Amino acid sequence: MIKFEPKLDKYTISPIAAGFLALIVAFFLYQIIGGALTLLFVGTEVTSENAGMIRLLTSVSQILFLLVVSILFAKLIYDDFNTVFKISKPDWKELAISFFGLILILSASQSYIFLQTNFIEYLSSSSESLKSFFSTLDKYNDMVEESYIKIIKSDHVFDYASIVLSIAIVPAFCEEFLFRGFVQSSFEQRMRPILAIILTGVLFGIFHFNPYALLPLIALGTYFSYLAYVTQSIFIPVILHFLNNFITVTIYYFTQSEDILKTQVEVDISNTTLLISFFSTIFLFILTVVILNKVIKLKILKQREQDNAYLS
Repeated sequence: MIKFEPKLDKYTISPIAAGFLALIVAFFLYQIIGGALTLLFVGTEVTSENAGMIRLLTSVSQILFLLVVSILFAKLIYDDFNTVFKISKPDWKELAISFFGLILILSASQSYIFLQTNFIEYLSSSSESLKSFFSTLDKYNDMVEESYIKIIKSDHVFDYASIVLSIAIVPAFCEEFLFRGFVQSSFEQRMRPILAIILTGVLFGIFHFNPYALLPLIALGTYFSYLAYVTQSIFIPVILHFLNNFITVTIYYFTQSEDILKTQVEVDISNTTLLISFFSTIFLFILTVVILNKVIKLKILKQREQDNAYLS
């Protein structure tokens, strides 16, 4: 676990408060200032003509208001870049196991989305007030998804390359350095690791403002937070974050199927089958986490044996 105890006398703010303050500042700058700049340059409507400019402005905003803000906070409060951001070379065996876990958690999330759609339909049919509530939520969700589809829609390979850069590469670094870097490292100093991991994952999910994908986003964020903690390398969640987004935009580029981007999709699959798929995938995911923990423990033991042999 990360330790900052030698520098406690230099703190000007509680680490937990610093984590929340960084999120508030990043949220304000990115969502409010970045959003205002986008409105100023491209207006309120997303079109095929201005999608490229929106991608550019979004990438610049993420770099300035997420990544740079994280680095500045780390410098001003801790003055310890490498430790705060867990800058260490990723272990490729750990990365491979972690990627398999990502595939499983995405599969479980898809089953959950289908179940959620069926459950919402059931609730809407049983109550007029709930029907009105979900109808309003549907309109917001549809607006967000339609805008996102226009942003990642590409007609040629150069568009696709810019989409990969703005949707996969830039967010992977900027969001991970903010959440799994500064925020989680701050929380870890005053919280039990499991609480710091879960809280960071919850904040990550809320930050994305996607109501129907909230729980899957929280699960994904919590998984990335767990990986950052156990591997002590931010590059593993960065790589997985990139792969998650890259796979999505690549599948859409080749299939042009909007269903893979939607969080409200009806499928002709029984709830029983979906539940079996969901819990089976969760079981395999837990098994993958157990294997990853054992691999990391064996690596630590081996390193200790090597260190003891060197000292003797």
